[in-house]
Amino acid sequence: MILTFNSMWRVVRCAGWIGAILVLASLIDVLHGNDNEPAQDRAEELKARRFELMQSRVAALKIESDKTGVPSKFAAKPIFKYSDPARGYVAASVWKLGEQGRPLALLAVELDRSTYGKPCIGYEYGSFTNTPFKVTFEKSTWSPRSTLYEFKKIPDAPPPERTPQLRLIQIRSIAKRFASTEVVNKEKCELRLLPQPVDRYEPSEADRADGAVFFFTFGTNPEVVLLIESDGQSWFYAAGRMTGAEEVVLTFDEAIAWQGSPLQQGTESPFTGHIAPIDIPGIDRDGKEIAE
Repeated sequence: MILTFNSMWRVVRCAGWIGAILVLASLIDVLHGNDNEPAQDRAEELKARRFELMQSRVAALKIESDKTGVPSKFAAKPIFKYSDPARGYVAASVWKLGEQGRPLALLAVELDRSTYGKPCIGYEYGSFTNTPFKVTFEKSTWSPRSTLYEFKKIPDAPPPERTPQLRLIQIRSIAKRFASTEVVNKEKCELRLLPQPVDRYEPSEADRADGAVFFFTFGTNPEVVLLIESDGQSWFYAAGRMTGAEEVVLTFDEAIAWQGSPLQQGTESPFTGHIAPIDIPGIDRDGKEIAE
């Protein structure tokens, strides 16, 4: 679009001064919008390609178990998406194992641009069950035999309400009584509770049974998982890591309610992870952005 002096003067004569100012402001917005469109289009394209990359890797994971009720795949859609530019993650997502009831596990997938000197994909996974299963990655496996999540009764919580809507209000109110911190490289960080649960489920067939998964995050990066559940009579909570931080603490009404145990290495650890090199759309082999 080209604006000449004559065209602007016609705008003034036809619309009046006030109208002309508004019209010209809109035209300027349009011009700037056109200038930004290629960059916006490229950003959206890279976002879509990076998500497809993560989605294809998760779909390729093979799950086996001698026990019934363990699905052969993670859920087709993630329960949460995020990024963490400060730590080099250009795209990331969290996927659950199991469509019904409490998830059996959570898997975080992160596209890391250069933390290790080259583009990588990181897998971080935690088990919610004592039921053994095996996840096969390209050249590695994860075979947890237990879980570190231990449910404890929530004190002074009212009985579960009769409807899911009213119970969600209760769940959110309970979640707000928790707070969390972590220590990374000897620096203590306050974590932020996401206001809405990232997943909702029924832990049993009991009347008024309910459950929800909350995240405490650094920015938008999940660091602590908080489960809040009702057995139909009372409320309970359990917590676990989604971070390699040296220290992780969860408090309830300012009293310590949970502390992350030291990281356990090995393919049978209830919480562990691994990293592999990968080509990330829009990222060069040295970890720098590829210019358009």
